[in-house]
Amino acid sequence: VLYYAKELQSLLGTYLRPLQSYDKLSAVDSASLLGNVEEICAFQQTLNQALEEVAKLPENQQRVGGCFMNLMPQFRSLYLTYCANHPSAVNVLTQHSDELEKFMESQGAASPGILILTTSLSKPFLRLDKYVTLLQELERHMEEAHADHEEVLKAVTSFKSLVSQCQELRKRKQLELQILSESIQRWEGEDIKTMGSIIYMSQVMVQCGGSEEKEERYFLLFSNVLLMLSASPRMSGFIYQGRLPLTGMTLTKLEDAEGNEHTFEIAGNMTERITVSCSSSQDLHEWLDHLQRLTKGTCNTISKTQSWSAHSDSSKSPKTMKKFLPKRKTERKASDEEFVIRKSTAALEEDAQILKVIEAYCTGAGFQQALSSRKDSIPQVLLPEEEKIIIEETRSNGQTVTEEKSLVDTVYALKDEVKELKQENKRMKQCLEEELKSRKDLEKLVRRLLKQTDECAREDTGRKSSLIA
Repeated sequence: VLYYAKELQSLLGTYLRPLQSYDKLSAVDSASLLGNVEEICAFQQTLNQALEEVAKLPENQQRVGGCFMNLMPQFRSLYLTYCANHPSAVNVLTQHSDELEKFMESQGAASPGILILTTSLSKPFLRLDKYVTLLQELERHMEEAHADHEEVLKAVTSFKSLVSQCQELRKRKQLELQILSESIQRWEGEDIKTMGSIIYMSQVMVQCGGSEEKEERYFLLFSNVLLMLSASPRMSGFIYQGRLPLTGMTLTKLEDAEGNEHTFEIAGNMTERITVSCSSSQDLHEWLDHLQRLTKGTCNTISKTQSWSAHSDSSKSPKTMKKFLPKRKTERKASDEEFVIRKSTAALEEDAQILKVIEAYCTGAGFQQALSSRKDSIPQVLLPEEEKIIIEETRSNGQTVTEEKSLVDTVYALKDEVKELKQENKRMKQCLEEELKSRKDLEKLVRRLLKQTDECAREDTGRKSSLIA
């Protein structure tokens, strides 16, 4: 911890503070590189002092985990702010690599100086992973009866959560920067740079109007408009899909249901109803919080259920109906077995006449005789809730287990597996996109460094030739 604090002080004193007066960079670019490193450095000294006080106590009274938990609000605020700014700092490094390399080497950095600045600015958020490792190692050597054991476990969980939040925030800010700096296909209206700063952005799934198909969209919230984009087929850019004015916008949060989690609806006088599915409860909270604040409106919560109805045609079969799929045993209700039928008056009267004929036949001798003769041949009714099938499953330890399950439980188990596979496929797609972008960025940096190395080599060769001459 002490070594990390000294690294930050060296970075500030040798490079970042002198960089603020470097005339080859604008004040905005210099501020992006500095970020909130000053605040993190000061906080690190506070942390060091707190840990030194803990170390002075007898071992059974030391509260390392408690110390970290007391300072967790400051950790969260400082490192989320740093990670939100980091993509802007990287953009400055990329755009002004030549000027920054000359400056770094003039301050005593080894060639190529740009690499020292790049790695140094990555250390603050890499440090969060280090805290997790250090606390886990401490817990491994600590007795469960120790008074600090529970606090150490809490600190590990808190740092893991913070690492995840920082990664998501950094990726989102990097994507925002990419959208604002690149041309958008099929763009309409004023330039996106005139719309101000992005208040919030995330990737969501939307259903427009009465459509049941969900489409992937990127929502970008500005002070007076909600912008909708989609990714191009090869993820090479973004496509304009429209914008929604915040004036007159109403919000409705939908209660979570299977296949419909973290969802809200947007409606307005000038827009059709849009159902938005967020990736997490945190993302849903962020959207509702920002939109309610900007629209100065409220958000109602309703339970959105799908109604099944059947329409009859008197010229065809007298009754046509649809039925809900049976729920799992723990969720099943009597109302699931009800049918909803819509019929015209003429069709109902026709049904009444047919029922009278059937009733007369059923009370006659002919029906009783026919029933008696076919009693043994009546087929069994298949009840999905009671019908059993044999399922073979292979557990994680390689053991094969045979179980008897109902058709309903089996169908829902398969449905859950398909849902998990879809989610895993989505995660793999996102990882692939991030890897491709990282490789492109690395390729650009390597080419720039090779170019600079070649230029240096040519300059050295020229000097030697002039000396020989």
